[in-house]
Amino acid sequence: MMVLTNEQLRATLTGAAEIKEQNGLIAPYRFGQRVRDEVYPVGTRFHPATQQTSGVVSRFCTDSASLTFTYHVDKVATGQSFDVWAAGNFYATFPCAKTECTVTVALPAGEKLVTVYFPHHLEGRISAVTLEEGATFSYAPAQKHKILFIGDSITHGSTSVHASMTYAHQVARVLDAEIVNQGIGGERFNPIAVDTELDFTPDLVSVAYGTNNWSHDPSHSYMVGLANGHLAALRDYYPNTPIAVILPIWRADHILTTKPVGSFESMIELVREAALRIGATVIDGRTLVPNVTNVYADARLHPNEFGFQFYAENLLPHFQKILGE
Repeated sequence: MMVLTNEQLRATLTGAAEIKEQNGLIAPYRFGQRVRDEVYPVGTRFHPATQQTSGVVSRFCTDSASLTFTYHVDKVATGQSFDVWAAGNFYATFPCAKTECTVTVALPAGEKLVTVYFPHHLEGRISAVTLEEGATFSYAPAQKHKILFIGDSITHGSTSVHASMTYAHQVARVLDAEIVNQGIGGERFNPIAVDTELDFTPDLVSVAYGTNNWSHDPSHSYMVGLANGHLAALRDYYPNTPIAVILPIWRADHILTTKPVGSFESMIELVREAALRIGATVIDGRTLVPNVTNVYADARLHPNEFGFQFYAENLLPHFQKILGE
């Protein structure tokens, strides 16, 4: 059997701002140290999200007929998985029913690209990555594009049962894009959260906030300050990089409630105006996911995997145009 070393395993990982070794395990972090320690410090609501591995994958090429690895997570959780894709197809999913488990998947014949997707709402680690004796192993070729995804729970992955089926990963597969996913469930526009330690030079920055601001911000002017401040900070840090701002997607309760920010529609216009001020491409989120409850896992706000398929399919032409595809 061929077991990858930690050095080899580290080199297969994408989606991380920083990669450390802890207790013998390779630990990928999708946020830099400053964001983890200062913006979302231990004990605050969003700190656990900075440890979670949404967007992290291990990619390599092999002709091995099987793959075995041990997964490690910080807790058991339903709706979380390690997924294995090979030669462009979904071959196996391993729900995180234990905090540690050794799993094996049969792979298609011949040389192929293998991708292991880490869970989006857990601290995922893999070890003892094992190929068959005599099998080839090589690092995956560089991907065509790099995309930074920033946003709330929907970008984070939210209610996708399979890690590989979040809209960010679906878009990445079609575009052959390496991604970093810095979505955080429940987060709003936050000007201090721009990750200035991220060792990643994106071809496109995608931003998708607003629905939580509408739910929780104390006033319209307060949200104006957050949205303009965050987008201006992103433009300052990425002066020459295309930025796409995805306006909030439809939510079933938007016409039933009056919020201090104003109507849902006025909040969307607020985000549109802030995006235009920095020269961003504006994408109407209400055109991405059907405005019907059965494509939402909670019937009102968070798309299920069916909804994420619509999201990705309808978002792709916008990104392809920006990237010159």
